[in-house]
Amino acid sequence: MSTTPSSPGILHRYNARLVAFEHTRHGCSPPNTLFFIGGLGEGLLTTPYIQSLSAALTPSYTLVEILLSSAYSGWGTSSISQDVDEMAQCVSYFKSLRPNGKMVLMGNSTGCQDVLGYCSFEGSRPPVHGAILQAPVSDREASQFIYSREDYEANNKLARRWVEEGRGDDVLPNHVSLQTLGARCTAKRWLSLASPGPEHAGEDDMFSSDLDSGRFQSTFGVVGRRGVALMILYSGNDGFVPATVDKAGLVARMEKAFVDAGGQLSKGSGILPGASHTVREEGNVREELHRRVIEFLGDIEQGTIGNT
Repeated sequence: MSTTPSSPGILHRYNARLVAFEHTRHGCSPPNTLFFIGGLGEGLLTTPYIQSLSAALTPSYTLVEILLSSAYSGWGTSSISQDVDEMAQCVSYFKSLRPNGKMVLMGNSTGCQDVLGYCSFEGSRPPVHGAILQAPVSDREASQFIYSREDYEANNKLARRWVEEGRGDDVLPNHVSLQTLGARCTAKRWLSLASPGPEHAGEDDMFSSDLDSGRFQSTFGVVGRRGVALMILYSGNDGFVPATVDKAGLVARMEKAFVDAGGQLSKGSGILPGASHTVREEGNVREELHRRVIEFLGDIEQGTIGNT
């Protein structure tokens, strides 16, 4: 199904300044909710497969796109922690509408950091039953496709100095991110995404191939212990993943940290063959994405996987 210019739905205001768009289908009043969070620079209806996925869902699920403060060009002055707080407000709002329904989070790209953060960070939030990570790539490793090594290191050095000087919330010069990534970025958010070495301590740095097992245990392992079901859909032809990265091996390490902690992994978890970063491909590749998501949601609804 091709993306169309418009989509029927309901615009919900889940706090004083933020909204969520619920895709609706004629005659359906689904009890269960699939929340979607896009990647850097994305907003409502901008992820290529969002409308076709909504149309493919069974009548028992509705798809809700959460609009966060970090949407569009807002990501450079936001953070994963802020995203998680706003997501919690949205989930709480929909739980008040559907108190007995299943709640599942799905992220694309940097939206995967939001989903993993929601399910693993400390603090109290409305529980969810499942999490889907589609294209969970490393921003640090993807930077090589955007910046020269010299420019990347210079930007890291400038951002570090600003943070040390107490200017972490100040916006870096335009050449750092506005002219390359289309958004102004604070020193703190730059360091979170770029996560320079040797410590690689950025809050956003959750999926890099060189992270040790302890780092994966602190995220995926926590999700496993909390009883949230998980499915990873790693795009097989993701243009933001360096050729040196063993995609299957990386996904296996993430899954191991989750399963070793007692997590229930979807049987559809793994590589999505032929898929680009945002699954722009229609036909068989897109249909396989739909099939795996629908199967995972069905297992959660039946109570065979995830929190009950």
